[in-house]
Amino acid sequence: MKAKVIIGKVNNYGKVDKFIEEVFNEFRVKFDNETIVKPNFLKFDDPSNGCITHPKVIEAVVRVLKDKEINPTIAEGGFWRDAADKCFSAFKLKEIAKCVNLNKEEFVRIKANGKALKDVKIAKTAFKALNKPFISLPKLKVHGLTKATLGIKNNMGFLKKPAIYMHFKIHQKLVDLLKLFNPALTIIDGVVGGNSSEMLTKPVKHGVIVASNSVIAADAIAASLMGLNAKKIEHIKLASQEYNVDLDFIEVNENVEELKINYSLSFIGRGFGMFGT
Repeated sequence: MKAKVIIGKVNNYGKVDKFIEEVFNEFRVKFDNETIVKPNFLKFDDPSNGCITHPKVIEAVVRVLKDKEINPTIAEGGFWRDAADKCFSAFKLKEIAKCVNLNKEEFVRIKANGKALKDVKIAKTAFKALNKPFISLPKLKVHGLTKATLGIKNNMGFLKKPAIYMHFKIHQKLVDLLKLFNPALTIIDGVVGGNSSEMLTKPVKHGVIVASNSVIAADAIAASLMGLNAKKIEHIKLASQEYNVDLDFIEVNENVEELKINYSLSFIGRGFGMFGT
């Protein structure tokens, strides 16, 4: 069966709610009160800069879950130890859900038994997402090591920092990590995308949100929207092979070519990937 992706043409964050409701109606995944909502809070930043998941997307997802009488936990561990806490406070996310800074939790080493990744240390709260349905809310942006940082790479937020050990054979390790953390729903925030670098982003008014119950399909379409060839992004290609997702036959509701904007890494951006981001 074809993987399915839906793209929302959302040109400002005031229009996010309607599309998020469409996503939950399209992909009828069952969640419960153990559900983790995992944004990308790499650092504390103005959401308009395109570096972090916009709080309006998070709020919309939490609102839909609460309408279903589900009380999720927003959990993230950014590159900086206090990044998540600063985001939780500044964006008033603690007023809508329990928020956990994974960087400040106890970490437990678990077996990964992957081709390249044998074991990892994960935060205590991350066990709620371990082989369980969770919602990944990554940002649409470039990355110095992996070309793009989307849904698959968003899983690195569950790990103890620094995660420089992930860099050697990073693409296979990201695929191995999917065996532990495979989101039931991925919603990629590209209303404003992040160009040039994953840390010092130049905002792109892209006006898209990409959603799927297949993180691999979501990443493939999102990469295409960035003008990248998903088959040349190694972790997407490897994941598609391991999970039998045909990248040539993904059902999508919009014309990707018409919505494509070409992203590229700056010279500085190529270097940032070496520092564990």
